[in-house]
Amino acid sequence: MGLADSLDAYLVLAGILFSIGTFGFLARRNAISMLMSIELMLNGVNLAIVAFGSFVEALRADGSVIALMVMAVAAAEATVGLAIVIAIYRNRKTPLVDEYDAMRQ
Repeated sequence: MGLADSLDAYLVLAGILFSIGTFGFLARRNAISMLMSIELMLNGVNLAIVAFGSFVEALRADGSVIALMVMAVAAAEATVGLAIVIAIYRNRKTPLVDEYDAMRQ
């Protein structure tokens, strides 16, 4: 039984991806980097869903469908998020999220 035959290896990798994405989201001030970190977190979740779908017999058919729905949500999030960031950048001339609170005034 090799490393690729183990569900644990995929779940550890998914957890690492999600953790890197979480750290990137919390540590960055740049809106583009924050969006990329969210995508990394969603990819970690997708990896876990696909791993469970291939190792758990009851989820074999549903795992791929759920992963495709997560990919669709990630694509929509990236599109809308990038459009919002570009619109704010045109007005404020900065991609830093610290400057976005000035819109409240």
